[in-house]
Amino acid sequence: MHKKRLILTLTAAFLLLTGCIRTSPALTGTPEASLPANNGSPTSTPSHLSPLFKLHIFVGGHGWASNADQTRFYNTRNFGEHWLAVTPPAFLAEGSGWGTTTTFPNGDIGWLCRSTSESSASLYATTDGGRAWQTYTLDFPCGQISLLNASEGYILSDQGVGAGSQYVSLYHTADGGQSWDLRFEHDPATPEDHGLPTGGIKNYFGFLSSDIGLVAGSEPVPGFVYLFRTIDGGISWFQSDCPDIPMDENQETSVDRIIRINATSAVLPVRSYLANGNSVTYFCSTTDAAESWQYVGILENVEFFDFGTLLTGVAYGQGKMFQTQDGGRTWTETTAGLPPAVTPVSVDMINDLAGFLTATVSPETLLDNRIYMTGNNGKDWQTMPANIVESTTTNVTP
Repeated sequence: MHKKRLILTLTAAFLLLTGCIRTSPALTGTPEASLPANNGSPTSTPSHLSPLFKLHIFVGGHGWASNADQTRFYNTRNFGEHWLAVTPPAFLAEGSGWGTTTTFPNGDIGWLCRSTSESSASLYATTDGGRAWQTYTLDFPCGQISLLNASEGYILSDQGVGAGSQYVSLYHTADGGQSWDLRFEHDPATPEDHGLPTGGIKNYFGFLSSDIGLVAGSEPVPGFVYLFRTIDGGISWFQSDCPDIPMDENQETSVDRIIRINATSAVLPVRSYLANGNSVTYFCSTTDAAESWQYVGILENVEFFDFGTLLTGVAYGQGKMFQTQDGGRTWTETTAGLPPAVTPVSVDMINDLAGFLTATVSPETLLDNRIYMTGNNGKDWQTMPANIVESTTTNVTP
């Protein structure tokens, strides 16, 4: 009964309040969540564990989760209280394939892509939270996906990695994945790369809007941030940079992800490893669609993090949790609010208050996990039921 009241209170608060929220490319609303407060103490260790690992939950309570190796997928309609098993049957039948990439721009739209050979892939697309899937055969291998809405998206197809280089092709669709046009391609026969070098490993790819996209990653060049931007839908690229990062000229860096807030704002985390074995993460931000970046702040030994808005976020590393209210300029430790006897492994923030934490009792396998929810930007966490429902015919919430 207590959990039902919590979910109802959360749902009502999302509907009644408005404010700043991190949106996906397919979202335009800006509601703000207000969660019921607990007594300020961490919740007890839950007894019911699940394989739910990576979460993508959105305003309104709809969202996605997968297990650690991305072979099973789930959808929630009520802020993670229940999860429907929605993995496409054909996806399950294919087995492990050549690796899986995914994207979930909102709680209803999802794409799963699995390479079937060096020159082909299967794309699974849904617009109703996984109750029905469309399957498309692609004549290029999968790669990172950036989906702007149900119709328009990009795939940065991986053509292979070797000797510190990675060749890629960029494909665009305007009809939900039924047809694709080639926007960019590395050609081994010519040195022309249109501004996006073959050198370097491309860890991150995404579009802020239809024409403006980013590729980031790493290259063993001291003092260099591997970051490139396009303003013509991926046809041409040029180097971008976050000046004034206070790093030693001998430091090498890596960009593993870029956190999109909206079409013009994003957070750029730049990681570097020091000679003493510690790591540092520098945080930069943009408010002009990555035309320029401003250095904001630094945090040491971070394992994972997320921002709900340009100013608010949480981070975890070496057993400690932190929150920021100023974009990463300063960080406040909130370790006392962590759930006991479990290891946090990932976080998903919705806005400046609400977010979800995945924690596990089996860090080696990531199979025995539990979901927690915050209503105060990670100051403390409340356990969620996260019941898995195997049949999609079960109507838990519209």
